[in-house]
Amino acid sequence: MTILRVKLVAWTGGHLEDLRRLIVLAVKTSAGKLGLKDAEYYLKEYKEENVEKHVMESFKYPSVLEHVVFTFLIEGISRVASHQLVRHRIASYTQESQRYSAVERDYIIPASVIKAGFEDEFKRLMMEAYKLYDEMIKAGVPYEDARYVIPQAVTTRLLMTVNLRELIHIACLRLSPHAQWELRELVRLMIEETKTLIPELPYLLQNMCEET
Repeated sequence: MTILRVKLVAWTGGHLEDLRRLIVLAVKTSAGKLGLKDAEYYLKEYKEENVEKHVMESFKYPSVLEHVVFTFLIEGISRVASHQLVRHRIASYTQESQRYSAVERDYIIPASVIKAGFEDEFKRLMMEAYKLYDEMIKAGVPYEDARYVIPQAVTTRLLMTVNLRELIHIACLRLSPHAQWELRELVRLMIEETKTLIPELPYLLQNMCEET
């Protein structure tokens, strides 16, 4: 069974004990406060309660959130879902190639397909596609051409780098009940990972999604 996995592998300000202080520094820079205290003060010494307050209020001037950037490793997601994800252009993606390497021998079966009684037929079709794919590769057809026969249900993996403001925007769209189920689960896991560094994230989502 395929398991969707999302891991936060890198972020800006990794040298900081509290990533949220980068948001505070942006706020103070905008407010012209760096003439009174230097950057190190806001990054290391500024009171914890004030850090939380500024982060909670950052939805009012969200450009400060763009300085915080995350990189996620995403695995076990279908090509159907990845095609939707990369439509969010204020992000960077590096996806596993089907041109230079063999396609994944794993795929996603939607619950609705299983519920409707098509699971066995679905699996047979996938196996037939893989069989023809293998035969074409063996006959000398390049990976980049043989992949045309592979259904979009096949899984993939990718790296995605996105700033906090855009991540919130994506979440506002993709956590909606109207969004496709696989994208909803993917973004939910991304938010769960990010909350470990920005615990105020649910509050920001609530306020910023209301405005979307």
